[in-house]
Amino acid sequence: MDEGVIQRLEGLRPSWKREWEALLRSEPTLSPLGNPDTLVYLMDETITEVLKALRARSLKPVAINSRALLVPLQRHCACGLNPLLNYYATGELAFHAVAGPMLVEHLDEALASYHLLAQKEIDTLCAVCQHRASPGCATTELADSGR
Repeated sequence: MDEGVIQRLEGLRPSWKREWEALLRSEPTLSPLGNPDTLVYLMDETITEVLKALRARSLKPVAINSRALLVPLQRHCACGLNPLLNYYATGELAFHAVAGPMLVEHLDEALASYHLLAQKEIDTLCAVCQHRASPGCATTELADSGR
């Protein structure tokens, strides 16, 4: 993705954050960690990380082999209690609403960058989840099978 497109995305940051916050506040809060008043402070850093990843490399080879793009964000957590699920899902919806029409030919690459970051962050929080050790947790079963 060229720098001009990334700069246009940067210019959409305020609109993206406004839309994202509105969507995030409309979702039910599952835990204190999922409080929108707390999560809104992560938005600037998340957007910065996505733009940094877009500047750093082409994601086409990564995108072909990544489960992050094959699995909806909500399915990255077996128990469904990870507060980052709603955070990243609403961020994706906001991104589509704000940047989708502008990014027709670059949308897949931008979403790949976003999904890879989301997967990493969701998986990190799931790694310390108290529900992870429960017998029915698919995340534990995947880890035990070596996937």
